[in-house]
Amino acid sequence: MHKILNYLKGIFISKSSFTANVLTLVMGISVSQIIPILALLVLTRIYSPQHFGIFAIYTSVVSAIAVISTGGYEFAVMLPDKDEDALNIVVAILIICFFISSISFIILGVFNIPIAKMLGNSEISFFLYLVPLMVFPFGAYQAFYYWLNRKKEYKKITINKIIQALFTAAALITMGFMGFGAGGLIYGGIAGQLLASTIMGCQIWKENKGQKVMLDYNYAKKLLKRYRGFPRYALPTNFINTIAIQIPTVLLNNFFGSLIVGFFGLTQRVFQTPISLISLSVRDVFIERASSDYRNKGSCTDIFLKTFKGMSFFSFVLFLIVFLTGPILFSVVFGNGWRLAGRFAQILSPVLFLRMLIVPLGNVFNVIEKQKIDLFFNIYMLVSTVMVLFLSYYFLKKVEYVLVVFSINLVLIYIVYLFFAYTYSKKINR
Repeated sequence: MHKILNYLKGIFISKSSFTANVLTLVMGISVSQIIPILALLVLTRIYSPQHFGIFAIYTSVVSAIAVISTGGYEFAVMLPDKDEDALNIVVAILIICFFISSISFIILGVFNIPIAKMLGNSEISFFLYLVPLMVFPFGAYQAFYYWLNRKKEYKKITINKIIQALFTAAALITMGFMGFGAGGLIYGGIAGQLLASTIMGCQIWKENKGQKVMLDYNYAKKLLKRYRGFPRYALPTNFINTIAIQIPTVLLNNFFGSLIVGFFGLTQRVFQTPISLISLSVRDVFIERASSDYRNKGSCTDIFLKTFKGMSFFSFVLFLIVFLTGPILFSVVFGNGWRLAGRFAQILSPVLFLRMLIVPLGNVFNVIEKQKIDLFFNIYMLVSTVMVLFLSYYFLKKVEYVLVVFSINLVLIYIVYLFFAYTYSKKINR
């Protein structure tokens, strides 16, 4: 344990203020992720797997649209020297997000029935109209989040995350007891996202209403053109990655129905918790250290290996727990009716192990400005995932066998991806 603490200390070497900021964010993420997990102990007893299945499909549609709703410009909020320019980018993102949300409402309205059939669930038809209600506040939240990050308002970010988690959990549980069914999960999610983005927006407006924000079309166009690299490279990579992650939910629903997708969705939600608690926190620190090392030393191999070793320990412990006790663990925690979700978790545990490593270490390609390689891997992951799921279903039929093949494919991709990331971490910056 002493060695582990020393390792973590090594990763977080920086100015004391930076370390304090990181720990503040980690605390906020930790609490905001623990709350939904505690809520799941109740939610899995008042919502059925079918309800979670419909919610998983809805979330997949929202995720696919939300990732493009900001145009990829949210990261650009951090870059301008002047706060006025950064605020202009925030406003531009809100306009882009409103436009994308409006277009999605029209498309989902006109093609509602065909899209529901394509998703393999007629019950999702009505809820498709509600997708823009989640997309717009999500995009706005991203813009506001990076503005507060720019201003180092980490305590406000932390408090906002906790408020969102508490309100969402309360809304989901209340609507569940009121008998809203799958709609309760969707309405509660929308309410939580709206509240979070509204609070952030009001805070920013109150503190910056005296700032001059130029809404001139030509000036905004000039700013967006200056940072056009984000929609050109980061946006397609993030979009394809999101589709690759969400497409199994859609295909499994078409193959096996919403009941199976409900179990699969719970597995995904549980897996996301350690990734958010550990991997995302380490990611931000890794990017800063790797960028600094690459500028000053010419490579970032040292921090890559240090992060790999430390993350491997945490990831392997979680892998063993889930692999050895998955069905029993899910039955005890979420109830006997969720044992199959534990079996799915057991099958996918190697994917969890490697994904926890990739979330921070995959940013090597951004540090050394080799985003095209990252884009290629995400395209291959999407194509191979679709092919593997179709072929394994056609030949094997049984859901457990399909997930085994799916897991093996992702494991092989992740191993090659990590190997390339390590290789490029040794590239000399000239």
